[in-house]
Amino acid sequence: MTLFRSRSRPPLSVRMRPKAFSEFLGQKHILGSGAIIAQILKADIFPSLILYGPPGTGKTTLALLLARAKQVRFIYLNAAVSNVRELRSVLLSARERFNKTGLRTMVFIDEIQRFNASQQEVLLPFVEEGSSIFVGASVENPLFVLVPALNSRCLVVELKRLSDQNVFTGLRRALQDKERGVDRDLEIDDGVLWAIAKRSDGDMRRAYTLLEMVCAGRDKVTEEDLERLTGKKVIYYDRKSDMHYDTISSFIKAMRRGDEQEATYWLSKMLYAGEDPRFIVRRMIIFASEDIGMADPNALVVAVSAYHALQVIGLPEAEFALMQACMYLSRAPKSPEVKERLFALKEHIEKEQTKVAKKFIQPN
Repeated sequence: MTLFRSRSRPPLSVRMRPKAFSEFLGQKHILGSGAIIAQILKADIFPSLILYGPPGTGKTTLALLLARAKQVRFIYLNAAVSNVRELRSVLLSARERFNKTGLRTMVFIDEIQRFNASQQEVLLPFVEEGSSIFVGASVENPLFVLVPALNSRCLVVELKRLSDQNVFTGLRRALQDKERGVDRDLEIDDGVLWAIAKRSDGDMRRAYTLLEMVCAGRDKVTEEDLERLTGKKVIYYDRKSDMHYDTISSFIKAMRRGDEQEATYWLSKMLYAGEDPRFIVRRMIIFASEDIGMADPNALVVAVSAYHALQVIGLPEAEFALMQACMYLSRAPKSPEVKERLFALKEHIEKEQTKVAKKFIQPN
């Protein structure tokens, strides 16, 4: 491989972009039989969409594949650098094309959350008349960042964070595909690929970037190479294994005992190892009501605020909010009153319903 060729080639993440739905990683909940994307592909209609989900989950790729499958022209805009003049020009051109030929244009706007209300409202008449198919991509919940009028004209399609297995599969493909992927033979252990997958936090673009960097100039890649590149030690932690459940259990038990030092240790280990932070904070919200409850009602407010902070700013900055919540929950007084009352009432209602049912059921 020459230096000139390496410079002229696009990044690995671009080269490995799926060319067909069969190559798409994850997202079975929207691609499976009867799901929303499958229905769009099967039907004659093509509604405007908001693709909402974490970075590197395939929002742009999904839009490209849809445009290709529905045979519509694809125009890409990024709200971070675009403006009203450019947007209006694209939409007017699409309208003129539609009026002359009857052919529609997909106007894909990446990072749509960066457009203010006035910019978003420029889209409304064009979406309404159907000359353009608007597809927006956002990492933020469209209910919070888009004007209601635009939200009401679009279907929201949520993409989920990719699993470690999804990312590992993508990395394996990049090593096997000599045309689009890493175009030379490499000696690389699966352990390195799993480590890259865990560090990518469900972001396929990030995973491809790490793979391309760690493979550059090497014929053999080791975990030590990855550690030197990222400055971070590889920790084996499988989200689906017993270690996953043992660690979260130790975390909860430490907070329950009020052992703040141990609880923060387990939190830090999970975050370092790549555990899904949403899973962690959801357990803290449950803990705030189940174990603390009325002994300190503010604990629930703190836990929910940590979840909101994670949604708004993401990692790594949200780690501060998670740590603060963990320390607060560990220090808070504990009371099982909420849990005990809930279980007692559920048991009472279940028995009550059984009695009512027996009253109305007559033997044959």
